[in-house]
Amino acid sequence: MKTKLLLSMAVLMGISTINAQTLGDFKPGKAGPASLEKPKLDNKNVYIADFAVHYQVYSEKSASKKGGSGIFGAVMGAAKASLAVGLDISEKTLQNITNDAYAQFISDLKSKGFNVMAAEEGKNTDFYKGYQYSTNLNMTPSNILEGAVTVHPQNVGFFYKEKGSTENTTKLSKELNDAAVVRVDLYVEFVNTRASSKSGIGANVVAKTNLVLSEDNTIAHFIVGRNKIGGSPLAEYQGVLKKDLDIDGVIKEEKITNYVASDYDNWGTKTAFGTLYSAKNKATAKAAIVPADAQKYQKGIEQAIDVFLKHHLNEFQSKYYK
Repeated sequence: MKTKLLLSMAVLMGISTINAQTLGDFKPGKAGPASLEKPKLDNKNVYIADFAVHYQVYSEKSASKKGGSGIFGAVMGAAKASLAVGLDISEKTLQNITNDAYAQFISDLKSKGFNVMAAEEGKNTDFYKGYQYSTNLNMTPSNILEGAVTVHPQNVGFFYKEKGSTENTTKLSKELNDAAVVRVDLYVEFVNTRASSKSGIGANVVAKTNLVLSEDNTIAHFIVGRNKIGGSPLAEYQGVLKKDLDIDGVIKEEKITNYVASDYDNWGTKTAFGTLYSAKNKATAKAAIVPADAQKYQKGIEQAIDVFLKHHLNEFQSKYYK
């Protein structure tokens, strides 16, 4: 019996080690004023104003090198290199990840004693006048991350604006009797593409693949109440990342490049009228598809999101609630 118990513990420890190795170093951070971390609150109502995952699925960059005259009459032609990189993943997988991440977040809130308010409870507020309401928002191009799609959980109600940015939610929290208003934005990137000149004689574009939960714009934002004077919130917590959270073992980490050398005429052609220099303009385009195993992609991203949201929910609860 003791041997079986030890064996079971070893297996569980092995599984934990494997799971832990899926993600890189988790470096959480927080933003917002420290002066709003002192109050201890009783009201545990929570209203989720937004929950969105933004998935980068495409990246395209170009690099150019101007042509012109060189030394001693030599000329160099213009050069342009373009590189497009796409991720081979289905819309269904992106939707499944978003649905699962939202369901887990709701479960975590409830397990900590929070009451998650229905989305419809915001319909009669002044804050949402002029907003549209939907329980099935379509996937749309991200307004923040180029080459990304924004995905909301299905069968969940959200208010949205067709034009303009979302307002500060302190007013909404006040109208909901100081419920904590939560906004979650999660950014998943798979490639970093940059354009540069190379050795001064051509154009070069480099893409490095690496699946991450990005430190840029990823946030779990909690706002509670509104002060009568000044309009600042009674409490605010902004959970962020200090560095990208790597999601390992899902896509191949590699460097994809496209380089075009400038045409350079240093010798010229002698004619009866002198030496004639001539160089052609050159351009090249390249496209690449990065394959991804759907199950590994879903598991890795869900794990990263879960680690991020659990940490910041714990921080929010411990700082503000009795």
